[in-house]
Parts: sequence; structure tokens; C-alpha cells
Amino acid sequence: MPAKVAIVTGGASGIGLAVVEHLVDADWSVTVVDLNTTTGVQIAERFGDRVLFVRGNVAVYNDQVNAFMLTVERWGQVDFVFANAVQDFYRGAPQEPDSLVIDVDLKGVIWSSYLALHFFRKNPEKGGKLAMTSSSAGLYSAPDVSLYSAAKYGVVGLARSLGQRLKDDGEPITVNAICPGAVPTAIFSKELADALPSEVITPTSTIVEAIKYILQDATVTGQAIECSGREFSARPVLPYLNEAAEFTSGGKYKELIGPGDGLMEYSIRKAAGTNGSVS
Repeated sequence: MPAKVAIVTGGASGIGLAVVEHLVDADWSVTVVDLNTTTGVQIAERFGDRVLFVRGNVAVYNDQVNAFMLTVERWGQVDFVFANAVQDFYRGAPQEPDSLVIDVDLKGVIWSSYLALHFFRKNPEKGGKLAMTSSSAGLYSAPDVSLYSAAKYGVVGLARSLGQRLKDDGEPITVNAICPGAVPTAIFSKELADALPSEVITPTSTIVEAIKYILQDATVTGQAIECSGREFSARPVLPYLNEAAEFTSGGKYKELIGPGDGLMEYSIRKAAGTNGSVS
């Protein structure tokens, strides 16, 4: 059986690099996708033929396609994808609306997820594991970084929804979001990191432990795993307000419309007055 193969976006520093180091130590082959060519090349040289560096912008779909294709060309498969690349959330006041944080932190994760599912399904066992970097700002209000928080809430929603859907469909693919607190990475200025009390800092080793937990337990999916200090835990989903909420957002509508359809397809068929397809 070939060695396990991973793709880590934003893998040239911080959380991504810590996960790359763990995976290589655990005998994985890893593709690092990052914009930092200097550091990326150094990492590839450090680990030799166990690491492939691909320069890419995760907000550009074709850059991600290129990374996935080069990975499969080199190692023949993809078993784990860590969609981790992030954009600095302290970007100042732009001259016009700036969506780069959304493009990188949410749209880039969507591209990674879309490609991960495609290539997981090409594996002999048709499965794989997908992890996405969200943030504690995707679980709590973060008034100083509203766009960043919006993107990270989106990542949590994507992981929970996609993970549940794949589980319901019986596919051997798990999807989870990692939600770190204050981790000393490149997006934190030195001044900010120095100003924070040591007890509120989350070391990258906590994120690595959460990734190990995901990789070792195939039943963990659709979870938002908060990492704070030296602890990590899957955070519970809000309970449904009432039966109407469970029907529309919890998938209970499938008991009415049957498998295969979503609410939109069902409503179209019902409006047409037929149980068959709409011509």
C-alpha cells in the first residue's frame, strides 16, 4: 500500500508548517501550497522527496487545481487535505471594499474542499479526510475583525454541513473544522503576540493534537473542534429552536420528499403537479 499523501495549504509557516512536520514524522508524503516561495523551497529541501512545494494562491481556483494535479502526478493519490491558508485580518482601511479575507479564508477553503472530494473519490477506497482551518472567531463574536469572523463562521458551516451530508450518503470521507484561538503565527504582529498573556496563547502543538485526533478516528466528522491553550474539544451544535427549524435545517424534510431531491427540486416538481421530472 502506498504511503499516505496529504496536501496542506498555507503550509510554509505557523499552524500549517507544524502539521506538515507532524505528517512527515508520521511517514506521510506532503504537498505544501503557499505563496512564500523562499520558505516553501527551504521546507522542500529540508524534507527531501517527502515534501513537494507548489507556489499557489488558494483564492485562485486554477492554482489549487495545479497543486492537486501535481500531487497526484507525483504520488498517485490524495488521502488528507488541510485547507489552512489564511489572510491577515488586520488589513487597514482600503480605498474600496476589500474582499480578500473572504476570498482566501472562505472561498479558498471551498475550492480546496471541492478538489479534495474529487480526488478522494479517485482513491482505491474512495475515501479521505478533509480538515479546514476556521478560528475561535468562527464560534464567538469577534467585533474587531468582522469580515474575518464572517469567513470563519462560513468555514464552520461548510464543515458541519458537508460532513453530515457525506455521512448520510455513506461516503467514507470525513470533514472537520479546526478552530484555533490565539496562535503565534505570521498573521500576528510581534507587538500583538508580546502583548498577550502567555496563558491565552495556543501553541501549534495543540492544533497538531487535534489533527492527529481527526486522522485516527474515522467516526469524527462534521465537527468544529476548538483549540484553546493546550485543550481541544468538539463544540456542540446549537439545538433546534423547534420542529420547523429541524425540518428545514436538519434534513427532516427528506422524510417527506424522499432521497435524491433537495427542497428546491421538490418544490419545482410539486409546482408542476407531477412526481416525475420537469420537462
